Amino acid sequence: MEIIPSSIHQLSLLLLVLSSTVSLLARPSTANDSNVLLTGDVLPTNGQLSNGDATFVMQGDCNLVLYNKRRGFQSNTHGNGDNCTLALNDLGQLVIKGASGSAVWSSTPRGNYTRGKYAAVLRPDGEVAIYGPAVWSTPNFGFSAARGAVSTRAMEVPMANNVLFSSQVLYDDAQLTTRDYIFTMSENCNLALVKRSRGIIWQSGTIDGGEYCFLRLDHRGQLAVVDDEYKTVWRSQPASKDGDYVLVVQINGQAVVYGPVVWSTAAYGH
Repeated sequence: MEIIPSSIHQLSLLLLVLSSTVSLLARPSTANDSNVLLTGDVLPTNGQLSNGDATFVMQGDCNLVLYNKRRGFQSNTHGNGDNCTLALNDLGQLVIKGASGSAVWSSTPRGNYTRGKYAAVLRPDGEVAIYGPAVWSTPNFGFSAARGAVSTRAMEVPMANNVLFSSQVLYDDAQLTTRDYIFTMSENCNLALVKRSRGIIWQSGTIDGGEYCFLRLDHRGQLAVVDDEYKTVWRSQPASKDGDYVLVVQINGQAVVYGPVVWSTAAYGH
């Protein structure tokens, strides 16, 4: 069958519309991996965080919705603004703003409003939790690119490629990765942050400090390299509060520990 020029033009327009729609639905966080939103990051209209089968979407109707295999979560703000965006501020709050810049909704952090750097993580268990403020990090090398929270101690949180949660361990030669960076616990007992094009940019300096070493993040936000005799070879400074923490390997070339949890979708009646 011969396709006339007008039909070709209509078909091209249809493909363009479909392509634009898919692009809008797939937009991730503007500055980090698709499962993490850090302080200062912005999730645009129709942008989303994703992890496995779970998605956390800033919908075009201005409603923030978590789709997971549980009961999910929503901000119930549909129709309250146009071109709404989601950001994580320096108080650990998720804030929805309309096109005018006015706040439409915010999450409520638990306890004191401590300013700092926070991380909202869509975890492998399908829940979103805000951790912070930051309690430890590797140096910044300049590579650019509430309602009560529910403890993760009562659940088995699977491993993720770029994050480590409290009580999880990283065994020898295991690694966390994000784009150009690898955070690895090597078989010679050295903990290192590696930039693929440059090699090691930070390390614990514990080469040959023990055998069969592993890295553990505890419930005080402390990282520890431990050998097979459970002797601590290296540790970061602990935070002052007991709680749930997360280590995030970031695309800016830093590995940062955030915590404890200040807000979580898991607190909303699951």
